[in-house]
Amino acid sequence: MALPDKDNPAAQAMAHALKLLRHRARSRHELSLALARKGFSEDVAHATLARLAELGYLDDARFARARAESLLSAGRLGEASVRERLLAHGLSESEADAALADAKAEVGFDALASGRTLLQRRRLWGRPLDEREKAQAARFLTARGFSEDDVERLLRLASVLESPR
Repeated sequence: MALPDKDNPAAQAMAHALKLLRHRARSRHELSLALARKGFSEDVAHATLARLAELGYLDDARFARARAESLLSAGRLGEASVRERLLAHGLSESEADAALADAKAEVGFDALASGRTLLQRRRLWGRPLDEREKAQAARFLTARGFSEDDVERLLRLASVLESPR
């Protein structure tokens, strides 16, 4: 690949953006920040992002769905944490909510199954839990983005079910 012309900021900005996209997908906001950090003017950055979108390399909706699917399918986070991470990528609330809804349907996300797996890994499943363990499990699940209702259901189920031997 030829090096971009040092006297052509637009070519340099495009080369930098493509280099970043080569490593992983990024949101428009992330690329905009990266170009600003590299010292490109707002006009050059805007033109670069517009061209990347024209070429199909930059699509926030596609990025958001893929990121949400990846995070949900890993089974380590609840919906609230996935939504927060999408917002941290600079996506709007409506984009994050739409992507989360699509991703949940695509991967068949089941908050109770994911929470159960997390609690099993921590050996907080399938036996009666004392108050300290219940509090620990509740804090853990809440920090991972599980809803209050899901946490309550999981804690009830964790104590009731017997673990398989």
